[in-house]
Amino acid sequence: MIDKETKKNLKQIKKEIIQLNKQINKLEFRPCQNDSELKQKDKDIKALREKAHQMEKEHGRYILKAGEIKHHL
Repeated sequence: MIDKETKKNLKQIKKEIIQLNKQINKLEFRPCQNDSELKQKDKDIKALREKAHQMEKEHGRYILKAGEIKHHL
């Protein structure tokens, strides 16, 4: 069973992932004037996608951690 703190952390992580995806979408539709702006835009999108991917991994770890059965010695 997932405890209250874990649920709170999962909800916060999911909220951050949604926010990152919104930023990526805004950035993708931003017009560029020249090659340097295009390269910067590409770099920013890659950074945001990497951050979103890391957050998704963390979300998965929380779910796995919450599902573990704790053995007391």
